[in-house]
Amino acid sequence: MFDVIKGFFETLYGNFNGFLQNALDIDGKLIGLYEQFISPLPELIKIVGAVFVGIILVLGTLSFVKKMLKLFIVLAVILAIVLLITQLNK
Repeated sequence: MFDVIKGFFETLYGNFNGFLQNALDIDGKLIGLYEQFISPLPELIKIVGAVFVGIILVLGTLSFVKKMLKLFIVLAVILAIVLLITQLNK
């Protein structure tokens, strides 16, 4: 019984994945963009671009971590206040 249900969902996923691969063709479009715009550039420009993208990724990650740390601190303060209020009411 479980094999039939498993097979149904695997077939459903396979059909949907195949439809998306044929309809969107993301891999082909990205390779086409690379061949059209990136490949003809000189190597020096590619290196500078890679360094720039790396810097952007590092700074974006740091910014994300800072925001998550601030969120964690705010949530910890709210939790501490709630715990304090509930302990004082006992």
